[in-house]
Amino acid sequence: MMQRFVRNGFTMIELLVVIAVIGILAVALLATLNPLEQIRKGRDTRTRADVSQLVSGIERYNASIGYFPWQTKEGQDLRVGSADIPFVPINGGATLVGCTIPNCTIAEALNQLTSTSEVKSSFVDRITGATYATINLYYNDADTGASVVGCFTPESNTFSREAFDRCKLGTGSWGKTFAAFVYDTATTVRPCPDGDATAYAAAAFDAADADEMICLP
Repeated sequence: MMQRFVRNGFTMIELLVVIAVIGILAVALLATLNPLEQIRKGRDTRTRADVSQLVSGIERYNASIGYFPWQTKEGQDLRVGSADIPFVPINGGATLVGCTIPNCTIAEALNQLTSTSEVKSSFVDRITGATYATINLYYNDADTGASVVGCFTPESNTFSREAFDRCKLGTGSWGKTFAAFVYDTATTVRPCPDGDATAYAAAAFDAADADEMICLP
């Protein structure tokens, strides 16, 4: 009669082979996905959604009340001949020059949005917090109509490349032409800091020097 052999487990060599194969596959997967880039993309996606919600809330407030949250009546031009709010970071505690509400900080102006339930107070607290990604707010009361834009500098290479490509196409990083903004000489913050489309024409994307902004709407 043939003897029957029963195996109770793997040998040490078999276990080492399996562990080595799993290790190789894990390294290959990490090299392909780049987990840090995926984390940055996730944060950029959240920031873009928050900027869109912020700008929409400001526009809805204006449609409901008739003026913006840093104004007290319709048609106020806060800074004649320049941008009323020239790319002010909303989480830096900046004071809005020329605004007419009692407390002219960005946080207080944005808190006005809660009075008409455009956004929740927790949303304002979060996006104006010191640990949140910097969101810049731009507002210009031009003759052709007021424009409100929210911008942020991406963390991920994917979003940074998107911002760079739009600057290179001459539409800035907000989908409008460069002429859509009246730059204020008091600040050097720009959605496309290296110039207009001509300056970007011969430039190549450099992830280590990517400082273009994504702007909405």
